[in-house]
Amino acid sequence: MILILSIEQDESTIDVIRWLYHLKEDFILLNTTEFINSITVNINTSEVLITTKDVTVNFNEVTSVWYRRGNFTLYDSIELKDFVGHKITKFFNEEKKALFEYLHFLLNQKPSINNYNVKKVNKLIVLTIAKQLGLCIPETRITNQKNILEEELKDKSLITKPINNPINLYGDTYWLPTYTTSIDIKKTDLFNDCFGISLFQENIKKILEIRSYFLDGEFYSMAIFSQLDEQTKTDFRCYNNQKPNRTIPFNLPSDIEIKLKTLAEKLNLTSCSFDLIYTPYKQYVFLEVNPIGQFGMVSYPCNYYLEEKIAHKLKNYGLS
Repeated sequence: MILILSIEQDESTIDVIRWLYHLKEDFILLNTTEFINSITVNINTSEVLITTKDVTVNFNEVTSVWYRRGNFTLYDSIELKDFVGHKITKFFNEEKKALFEYLHFLLNQKPSINNYNVKKVNKLIVLTIAKQLGLCIPETRITNQKNILEEELKDKSLITKPINNPINLYGDTYWLPTYTTSIDIKKTDLFNDCFGISLFQENIKKILEIRSYFLDGEFYSMAIFSQLDEQTKTDFRCYNNQKPNRTIPFNLPSDIEIKLKTLAEKLNLTSCSFDLIYTPYKQYVFLEVNPIGQFGMVSYPCNYYLEEKIAHKLKNYGLS
């Protein structure tokens, strides 16, 4: 039986599940919205039995795991707000955290595509390792000082993006995502002399952007011609729905793939998405890695059928 851990309405999860139905494979999907009503763990035998409103999961029957997103969610109603109650609530939450860490520890010992422990990476550490492996990275500076930023802008243009994960603000009638943004000397007029810590990188000229999905040692890459549109020039995610960027299948040079594969191994990633750019100087520049790996945007335009490949891998893992 295949166990999938994901979140509700994740399109890639739904697409892979369609293939599992087609392959007539047994699977159980646990979304974060499915509360665990009961759980029994036997440490001596590593036996785990989880029951939600709709399904029962026996870890001994799980043959392979796909960690897509989210975590286990335990049904409880403990939320005490006085001083002692706050301490009790905090204690109970730490108990759950320790239990969930153990559950992921057990699942990590099964054949899997990614796991909870690698759902997030530190961009700064990733950039440092990439440079150590011989990949070209943008000149990167972190500062909170306006004078240092202005000095950097004297001989180059910059972009800024989050050090950690981007923030997305939602409301009933709006959605405000965070994009990579260009910075020039005029925009520094908006800055205080000392501002919040921010990451700045050289705004490198590029011919195209590359999104490369990595799955179990294989690369499935796509070239994105984002430079022909001012709206997508700095960040292709600023989609132009009226005139979408042209995208085509792309083959990275073998030496770049070898370095990216080594990077994935050092980060313990079996599945992820790499972002790179190709410059007018015929140079490949590594930007970052998404450990969850958005692959739908690569799969469909390039006819890679990644959803089918993931379903087959989960099936074959169970046979090995």
